[in-house]
Amino acid sequence: MPYINNDGDTRLNNFPTEPKMYVDESTSPNQNRNYLIIGIVGVVLVAGLTFVAMAVS
Repeated sequence: MPYINNDGDTRLNNFPTEPKMYVDESTSPNQNRNYLIIGIVGVVLVAGLTFVAMAVS
């Protein structure tokens, strides 16, 4: 059973296992450009949908 200590006791081990940590790598200029393009497309999409919703109502 994964919840019992290895000491031979029958106490439950209620402590969670901690995930392995990693160091995030900085983004490249190419990725930053892609994020900017995606952000601009998202803003244009939301503005367009808002305009259409206001025009219909």
